[in-house]
Amino acid sequence: MDLAFATGQVAPPDRLAAWRELVNRVFLPLAITPIGGPDRAGAFGGSVTGRSLGGLQVWRVRASPMSAVRAWQHIETSGNGDYLLALHVTGTAHAAQDGREVTLGPGDLALFDPSRPYAISFPGPGAFEHVIYQVPRASLDARRGIGAATAVRVPAASSAGRLVSPYLRTLARPAAAWPGGHLPGQAFVDAGLDLAVSALRTVAGQQDQGVRSRPSLSELKDYTLAHLGDPGLCPQAVALAGFVSVRQLHRLFASEGLTFGDWVREQRLRRCRDDLADHRLSHLAVAEIAARWGFRSAAHFTRTFQARYGTTPTSLRSGGTPYRHTNAARSP
Repeated sequence: MDLAFATGQVAPPDRLAAWRELVNRVFLPLAITPIGGPDRAGAFGGSVTGRSLGGLQVWRVRASPMSAVRAWQHIETSGNGDYLLALHVTGTAHAAQDGREVTLGPGDLALFDPSRPYAISFPGPGAFEHVIYQVPRASLDARRGIGAATAVRVPAASSAGRLVSPYLRTLARPAAAWPGGHLPGQAFVDAGLDLAVSALRTVAGQQDQGVRSRPSLSELKDYTLAHLGDPGLCPQAVALAGFVSVRQLHRLFASEGLTFGDWVREQRLRRCRDDLADHRLSHLAVAEIAARWGFRSAAHFTRTFQARYGTTPTSLRSGGTPYRHTNAARSP
């Protein structure tokens, strides 16, 4: 568990202040007000747990009736923030963003974008329970037009809701609820996001709007080759550029019996070998050539190179292993 907090841990007069401080520090800057007037502040109670899951942050909140408002002054001081995929569990929630208003009941789903003002209230009676998936902006921006699906309700009883709501609720279970404490892997998180995006597009009437056809493996390879020198090149970056999920990217590479990581390493090694054998680049140190093609560590490069070619980069450069440059060596 990354975080667990309950207002019962502090004295009653300090509980609301502690709650506000926690939310603004670890989640998002918001204006939080108890519902029921100032006299309710002393009776306010709440608990929250948060944990990381496949690049997301999952929050489970249970609290007394309250409202939360994110205004422009909050955005100006804290930036855009991640998307919020909200799954309501208990009670009722009323929310508004982008000129739309939505009421959520148990099992209903909605999306909010903290880069623009929004408001949500939980009027009661009694405590509410709410699950929030905090999704990195790049993960949803890759699905064009999804930002236009804010504050629309995916009903739990709809066809889409019957698929996505139980799935997301299951993913949000605490680690102790999973056999052996082993949380679902990245593929299951990607599948949940795909389900949620499809459901949101359906209710927003955008299932055919702004959707780019999936790129071919060749196109993904071309993008990757053009960025081999970037040491931060990763499946997430390539998937984002290709408007596919990470899971789909790995499937495309697997269709040719490849893994993304192995293929990238092979392409980098080939180009390093070409450069080491090129007398015109003899003024570059081995470490510079390694860095030129995205290797972060010269020592790691040397070990990887020797394992692949049976000789060290220095030996190859000194002529210990003749190598003739060919275009074929640079082919994908």
